[in-house]
This record gives sequence, C-alpha cells and structure tokens, in this order.
Amino acid sequence: MATIRLDPDNVHGHIRWLKWVEQDQVIGRIIRDFSGRCEIAPEGPHWSPMKSFAGFSFDTPEQALAEVQLYFRGR
Repeated sequence: MATIRLDPDNVHGHIRWLKWVEQDQVIGRIIRDFSGRCEIAPEGPHWSPMKSFAGFSFDTPEQALAEVQLYFRGR
C-alpha cells in the first residue's frame, strides 16, 4: 500500500504538499483558495492519477489527503 503524507510548504501557508513516501516523490499539492476550499493539483512524475481529482474541492487539507489515500490504497 502506498503511504501518502501531507507536508506544509515552507513559504506559502495556503499550500500543502502530497508526498508518496515509498517513492520519495511529490505527487501533488493542496491549495486553499480565497473561499477557504482546498483543491488538489498534480505535481511531479506521478501526477497522472492526480488528474482524477480535478474539479473536486474539500473543506480541509486533511479531507483531501484522505481522498488521495483512498485512491492509492492497494497500490
């Protein structure tokens, strides 16, 4: 099972990075928009599956992380 971790950005407080721990790869970022909703944006070499989340928004970065972890379960 893939372990996906949520890391804060060192500069921008509205960005959190999604990291695939076993691959040591950033796979996406969670960005909080002006309304406070969080969206997932693909990033890095494993970004393709992250396109599945386009158009989804979440109340918190943790909710977005949970959705990504569910997607990667069993991979």
